[in-house]
Amino acid sequence: MPDPGRAPHEKYRVTLPTPRPQFAALPWNCDTVTMLNVYFEVRKDVLLDRLPPEYNRSTPAYCRLVITDHRESPIGPFRDAFLALGCRLTMAPAAFVAASITDNQDALAAGLLERGFPSMLGKIDFEAGVASAHALISDAHGPLLELTMPTLQTIEPSRLAYDHVDAIVTRDDGAIELLITKPDMKIVSAAICKDARIEYPVERDSPWQILNCRNLVSAQVVRGSRIFAAGTKPN
Repeated sequence: MPDPGRAPHEKYRVTLPTPRPQFAALPWNCDTVTMLNVYFEVRKDVLLDRLPPEYNRSTPAYCRLVITDHRESPIGPFRDAFLALGCRLTMAPAAFVAASITDNQDALAAGLLERGFPSMLGKIDFEAGVASAHALISDAHGPLLELTMPTLQTIEPSRLAYDHVDAIVTRDDGAIELLITKPDMKIVSAAICKDARIEYPVERDSPWQILNCRNLVSAQVVRGSRIFAAGTKPN
């Protein structure tokens, strides 16, 4: 039987900045991008508490963590990260964003007003070489999550494909609505890590830690280009 989410849309309502900030119009074509992409299992009840009722959870319950470094974009270099709930929308695989962060004010504004994520300003330390990768996500209060990929193994890019990523956006009039962002990464090269680990340097009351990694399933480093586009309403 389907197991629908039980989080009201209001859980994802945000306070929009006043006045409305200016940013380069979307989409942004980002040609030099490195993305760390990780799937890990979480507790079913914790996932359902954060999943809107339009979605059904997948089995097993899992999250997708994405940390992206953009070396070039219309707003200059920036980094962002999101933690998404693995799920299904009308039987199609999807990922719903439960937490997101960026280190750039323009990316924050575009996310809040056009995509529904990122929804927080913070700091993202990021390293990705040929042999290993590492990232540390922090907010204004300190570290949230650390990802380490000690050893990388090159794979064919055609082995990887990603589902659409969804979020709830708050409009200027206070209304909230569901948005879908199509897969936005064109992969040129890829690698996998079989001994990756997620750690939590400091205990925090945050979705980044409440959605705790119980078992890491898959970890990848991909390089290529990304189209940072606005979300659209689901059909």
